[in-house]
Amino acid sequence: MEVYNILFNRLLAETAKQQASELHLSVGGIPVIRKDGRLLKLAGEKIIEQELLTQIINSFLEEEEKKILEEKRELITVKSLGGHWRFKINIYYQKNLLAVSFRLIGAQIRSLASLPLPPVATNFTALASGLVVVAGPYGNGKTTTIGAMLEHINQGQPKRILTLENPIEMLLISKESVVEQRSIGRDVKSLLDGLRYCQQEDIDVLAISDIQEQFSEALPLVLEIAATNCLVLLEMSADTATRVIEKILNCYAATKIESGRMILADVLEGIIVQKLLAKNGGGMALAAEALVGTAAIKSVIREGKLKQIETIIQTSGDQGMISLTQALVNLVRAGEVTQADALAVAPRKDDFKIIIK
Repeated sequence: MEVYNILFNRLLAETAKQQASELHLSVGGIPVIRKDGRLLKLAGEKIIEQELLTQIINSFLEEEEKKILEEKRELITVKSLGGHWRFKINIYYQKNLLAVSFRLIGAQIRSLASLPLPPVATNFTALASGLVVVAGPYGNGKTTTIGAMLEHINQGQPKRILTLENPIEMLLISKESVVEQRSIGRDVKSLLDGLRYCQQEDIDVLAISDIQEQFSEALPLVLEIAATNCLVLLEMSADTATRVIEKILNCYAATKIESGRMILADVLEGIIVQKLLAKNGGGMALAAEALVGTAAIKSVIREGKLKQIETIIQTSGDQGMISLTQALVNLVRAGEVTQADALAVAPRKDDFKIIIK
C-alpha cells in the first residue's frame, strides 16, 4: 500500500476512534481534529506536504471532480472512505496551497425523538404545506435535524418526498413515503432547475440543503412552492429566527418587498435555529430557538415590524416558542454547559446576563 494511503487510513481511523466531528488537513500544518467543538492537533503526526495531500485528494476524487477543483479552486463532495465511514469533504486552496476538511456523517439517520429539539419540531412534520426553516451556523446539526424530520415523515406518512442537495449527505430509503434525492449539478443542472421541476410535479415534501449560490433568485420560487400543497423544509445559515426572516426578505427588490412580506407571512409555519456547544463531561449539547408561525408572528411580518419578533418568541412559550437566549440559559441551569461557553454564543449577550442571574 502507498505511503499516502497508509497515512490517510490512519487519520480517518483516528478521527472515528476519537468520535471527532471533523478532520482538517492543510499543507504545512499538522493534522487537526475537531472534538466536542474544539480543535485538537493529532499528537505524533508529521507536517503535511503538498505532494502528499495532492495524492490523498486524488485518491478519492473522480476525474470530473478534479476538473471542477482545478477550475473553481474549491469543491464540496461526499464520499465513503476507509471502508465504511462517510464524509462531507470540502477541498479548497489557501495561500495557493491545498487544504481539505472531512466532516464525519453519522452512519444512521437519527430519530426525531432522540434529538433534544423543541417539541414543535415534531408538529412541523405533520404539516401539509408551508415553510419550515432549520437554521444555524455550519456544523451545528442542521442536516441532522432535517434528516430526522424527513425520516419521521418517511416512517409514518404516505408522501412523495424530494430533496435538492449539494451534495447528498444522508441516504434515505423509501418506507411509507416515496423518497427521491437529487444532487444539484449531477442529477439536476441547478437549484433553479430543480425548483422549477417541483412546480410541475406532485411533490408533498421538499427539502432543500443550505443554498450558497442563487440564493436571491431561489427564495421567491421556494416561497411559491410552499404556498401550494407542499411542505418545504429549508436549511439556512442564520443565527436567530429574526435574521432568517430578514435574509429571506432581502431577496426581494425594494419595489417588491411588500409582496415578499405578504407571501412569507402566508407560508411561514416555523423556524428552528440551532447551536451546538461543548457539553460538560464530553459530547455536545444542543440549544435550539423555536418560532411558530402564529397570527402574531404573521402580523408583524406583514407590517415589517421585525424588531417585535424576539418579544413575541419570549412571551409565547405556551405556543411552543423559545428564544435561543432562554435555551442557552436552560442548558447552563441544567449543568450541561458552562456559563462562559453559553455566553460566547448567545446572540443577545445583555439579555443572557440578565436572565441567568
